[in-house]
Amino acid sequence: MNLPEKRRKQGFRFLLCDTTDKVYELSSPEEEWVSSPIQCMDKAVDGRPRIIVIRFGGISIRERDALMELIASLKRNSYTRKCPVLALLHSKHRKLLENLNRAGVDFARYVEDTPLDSNQMREIIEGLGSDDRIERHLAVLCPFLHYSKINFRQEMTVCGAYLDRMVLGGRQLHEVCEREDHIHCEYYLNPRFKP
Repeated sequence: MNLPEKRRKQGFRFLLCDTTDKVYELSSPEEEWVSSPIQCMDKAVDGRPRIIVIRFGGISIRERDALMELIASLKRNSYTRKCPVLALLHSKHRKLLENLNRAGVDFARYVEDTPLDSNQMREIIEGLGSDDRIERHLAVLCPFLHYSKINFRQEMTVCGAYLDRMVLGGRQLHEVCEREDHIHCEYYLNPRFKP
């Protein structure tokens, strides 16, 4: 019996934590949506979901840090530590993925920054596999991706192989740095380092 079939037989229970003020249409009492890390912790401990989904959308750096603290707390708590955690991300971000990996997140999936309904959430969860593991996402991204804070909400992506002096975006970022093709990049192959 595969995992999705097993979940259907046991009943489907997920907890979605999303602080982005999206409105969700959840169609079953087996599904729950909360809008703050504190509510998520309470519901995770009381409800014992089969999977906890945490959405990182267009939020401030401070909110992102609060969600990271939530994940660390979930993985330390004896009631929730064995529950799989899925991070929904709206963009590829190496530092965030590294932090998610250290915190013990099991899966990551990239989704658009729009509300999700019950069917979409079920499809995402039932479709999780080895390609959604954090380690796999990190293997694809260039290890020289660095981030420089602009303000409380935004960061610049810069190339660590080019002394953090080259801002990455557009084609270079999406077609080289965020793909396995980064191993063919001239900066990856011949990184410049400070003497």
